[in-house]
Amino acid sequence: MTQTNNVFILTLAIILLGFLLKKYNYITEKEGKTISRFLMHTTFPALMIISTARVELDASLLLIPLFCIVFCSIMIAIAWFWFAKYPNDLRGVLTMGAGGLNVGLFGFPIIEGLFGKESLVYAVMFDIGNTIIVFGVVYPIGSYFSSNHKGLPEFKTLVKKIFSLPPVLGMVIGLSINFSSVEMPPLFFDFLDILAKANKPLVLLLIGIYLSFELDKKQMMAISKVLVIRYSVGLLLVIVLYYTLPHDALLYSVLVICVILPSGLTILPFSDELNYDSRIAGTLINISLLISFVLMWGLVLGLHLN
Repeated sequence: MTQTNNVFILTLAIILLGFLLKKYNYITEKEGKTISRFLMHTTFPALMIISTARVELDASLLLIPLFCIVFCSIMIAIAWFWFAKYPNDLRGVLTMGAGGLNVGLFGFPIIEGLFGKESLVYAVMFDIGNTIIVFGVVYPIGSYFSSNHKGLPEFKTLVKKIFSLPPVLGMVIGLSINFSSVEMPPLFFDFLDILAKANKPLVLLLIGIYLSFELDKKQMMAISKVLVIRYSVGLLLVIVLYYTLPHDALLYSVLVICVILPSGLTILPFSDELNYDSRIAGTLINISLLISFVLMWGLVLGLHLN
């Protein structure tokens, strides 16, 4: 229990530090974007390579991304019909918000802190499904309802966009090393280990920098419906996992955390690009971050996950 509480208290402390640094103008969101780009091109890919290159892979792991795809698809389908009578500009951003999870930036540091580095392979596999949903479903839906009406992106464009992301490239490199059983020099992994260790504190600081409590009351009802969808489906799956997987399995613990993760940060740049009101996306992300944090803490203690 003490270790669990320490993980969440330290996580909250680092997020709070990032928030205070921004609040008192020691750092700005613009500088936060620079940190984000640095993470995406250095520490995050390093973490992906380390997490996938050394783990023992088996066919059952392929079910994890499929599980994520089904989970997110259910939430998106509910949102698609529930928001059918909303104006397209609101329907688009709300439906995007219902799908996609903040696995890499929010989930990885907490999962690693709770269950150790060996648990990250399950989180990485879950994030593969999440990446497919974000760029293969969420972005096309946003594009379809956008006032710009760019239409559905071409399949080749989506695939190119997914595999051009540094974390995805890191995952591909790690899996390639794993499958080919290539013996890499120890110095290679020592270098990546140093970068990977920096990912957790920097990510949590970044979350704090982006955290905002400026809420638009007129849009809160619509946002609350997205939250109802996300956490109703997520908690229902927690019950399903409780009765289907052995409680001492590491996979069970990781999946319980993954299904209650907050909305993915990608809906912010997507909203900007597609001419949606980014305040809706920002508010949704911030509230879901707080709800997910509290739920995780409660579930880890209540279900004795650690």
